[in-house]
Amino acid sequence: MAGDRRRPWKGALIFSGLVLLATVSVMVFVPTGQVLLEVGVLIAGLLAGAALTRFGVTRRWMGSVVLVVFIAVWFALGAAGYAWFGGVLAGAWGGVAWGRMVAHRTAEAQAAWTVDAQGYSTIAEAREAAGAALRALDGTKGGRVSVERGDARFEVAGAVHPGFICHRTADASDEGSWAVLVGTGPVPDQSVQVPMGGPEGSMPLRLVHDVVSVEAALRQFFTDPGSASFGPGWETGNQAEGTRLTTG
Repeated sequence: MAGDRRRPWKGALIFSGLVLLATVSVMVFVPTGQVLLEVGVLIAGLLAGAALTRFGVTRRWMGSVVLVVFIAVWFALGAAGYAWFGGVLAGAWGGVAWGRMVAHRTAEAQAAWTVDAQGYSTIAEAREAAGAALRALDGTKGGRVSVERGDARFEVAGAVHPGFICHRTADASDEGSWAVLVGTGPVPDQSVQVPMGGPEGSMPLRLVHDVVSVEAALRQFFTDPGSASFGPGWETGNQAEGTRLTTG
């Protein structure tokens, strides 16, 4: 749902790019006649900053040495020192983004369950996260809740009012395997607008459910996520494929 949870490294990477852009802009629009030197210094700063923040230092005292060297090089370069400063700063934040990306991918690979792209190692943690995300879903932000277990996936979109539309599959790579939750009782033959994170979908009322029904379906998914037989409350085919209008 939230962009930062899907890409925890994004903010650091954007800041790194902005610093790099600002440094290059100075290099282009304020020429000093030392272009080759400045480019070389910028590249060296990028590599040094990225390596330091990605891999760190092995001894605490080395941090002080690195700081002294950084300042000494900065002043020694004179007018070209800005390229060193900008390169190291951009590289440092690039290294932070690099580390966060690796950690995020490692956590996802090790996670048994995924809720809105956040990995969880136990079913209890995943259930709690999914329940909280469902209760917070209001149709105006990310637009949906997504729970994954291997190839199996469970999706909910909408809001408490007017209701939710719910899909699941045992194999998310197969578009034809999706099923939509269908109401079993008599309902009026009419449609309702369901908000999905900006756009709205006009959904048949029999496909729109209250939070209690969706929580029951979610519990069923957690019990047997890989099952290809969802029961009489689920319908596959064009109805399921055509109503998957969620975002993300």
